[in-house]
Amino acid sequence: MNAVLIVVCALLLVVCLAGAWYFLVVVPSRWRVPLHEALVLLGRDRHQRADLEQADRLLDRAMNAGPRGRDLADTRFAHAFVRAMLGTYQSDRYWAAATAVDSLATASGHDPAGAHLAVWLQHKLERHERAVELYREHEAVLAGRPGARTAAASSHLHLAGAHWRRRETDEAMHHFDRVRDLGVLTDEIPKAAANLHVLKGIQLFFDHRHADARAAFEAARERATEREQSTVEAELGLLACDWEAGDPEELEGRLTRIAENLATHQEDETDEEYRKQLRTAVVLLWVTTLLRRWASRPAESGAPGSDDRRELADRVNELIEADEELGDPFLVEGLIWYYFAANEGERDTALAILERGMGLQGAKAIAVPEVLELVEKERALGGQGDALSRFLRLVHEFLADPAVPARHRDELRSLRDQFARYADDLGEDLALPQRPDSPEELRQRIDAMRRRIELIIYPRLRDLPEDAPSRVVLRERLAELDEVAELFAAQAEVLHQSEHQLVITTGEFLLPQEEWGQGDGAVDSVGADVEA
Repeated sequence: MNAVLIVVCALLLVVCLAGAWYFLVVVPSRWRVPLHEALVLLGRDRHQRADLEQADRLLDRAMNAGPRGRDLADTRFAHAFVRAMLGTYQSDRYWAAATAVDSLATASGHDPAGAHLAVWLQHKLERHERAVELYREHEAVLAGRPGARTAAASSHLHLAGAHWRRRETDEAMHHFDRVRDLGVLTDEIPKAAANLHVLKGIQLFFDHRHADARAAFEAARERATEREQSTVEAELGLLACDWEAGDPEELEGRLTRIAENLATHQEDETDEEYRKQLRTAVVLLWVTTLLRRWASRPAESGAPGSDDRRELADRVNELIEADEELGDPFLVEGLIWYYFAANEGERDTALAILERGMGLQGAKAIAVPEVLELVEKERALGGQGDALSRFLRLVHEFLADPAVPARHRDELRSLRDQFARYADDLGEDLALPQRPDSPEELRQRIDAMRRRIELIIYPRLRDLPEDAPSRVVLRERLAELDEVAELFAAQAEVLHQSEHQLVITTGEFLLPQEEWGQGDGAVDSVGADVEA
């Protein structure tokens, strides 16, 4: 009996051992063997597509074998990871992997590896809001994983760009700040991102929404102050909002503080070229405030004095020093002194300043069409030397005209000789063909003479008031010429006399006063005007 019991017990022990071996070794090996082989493939340094596809098949076998417990979680995670890697070649695998990770998280929650993979997959699927949300939920365990931080930072960059395109400045700034906090991909942040509020303010300012622009610039200043960064851009924006109605003295004080702020933050991350541009803008506004101050003076307070000229020159020179390629300082100084020029010398100096700005190389040179036309016309008109040459040419034509009476030619010849000391060559009398002019030719001749007289006398009359005796006399002579021209057929002698008197008056006006001969009242009035 005992022997039978012993045999039965032995058989039961064998059966139990066989069952234990089957359930503990044989059955688990159905998923553990393919899982182990798949993990070996995934443990290689580089994942080839063939290896990933083989690992995917092995993990399918393992899943079909019915793993349980921790093996089930490991198999499902490995399967999701392989599908995620295969997404590089087949994008639909990303969705399959994301579904698997979500199922795993629902069953057992996210461990660090699962959370990392979930963030990475959401980024790849361009579900950036979900990616940054997952990272924020598991930041405590993911902060030490560079890959997870990189995926989250990349999603933040995408979201920041989307918000900025929609002009949602605060949201964009939040995501850029998160990228900086993560400490990766910071080089991908645009330089302008540090001043998004400034850029928003600029857009609003040019849209004439000055109240909203001011709010944006104030937000930019507060943000820069909190981060101990330069507030120059924000201060310039606020200055622009106050520029139109601001007091010049108060604006100059603010510009001085902005310049000091710019000098204080020379060691920040702003590059040297950008700082140079900011300094140029500050100095240009500084020059403009001086003009604003002049414009606020009482009416008829006179032209700028020597101190004013020196102050403008100092500011213009500082602007040239800030940017040697900029034509604006020459434009401002040249136009100011052209406007206040009291004589031909000062006018030539102003034109030379403008021409210097026009001659600069690059896109910053003076290119204002009105200014270019002004300089061109002034140079074409010439000075008093050009007027003398034109006048002598006109006298020679009169001397050669057989229709001019002899006594008039003698008087003109005497007048011409008085210019000997001012002209190198008075020229010889022209020989014009002796032929009576037709009425049309006479009319053309009169029109041409009028234009020539106006061109000759312009350099001397341009600075005189409209009611100056000189201008009055010449207007009377020209009006007389026009009246006589209408009656040229019946009053040819009167016409020649009028032309003659006009030429005589022009010549005596060009001569220095001490060389004038005995003249009539018209000449005397010209002399009185010159003395004044």
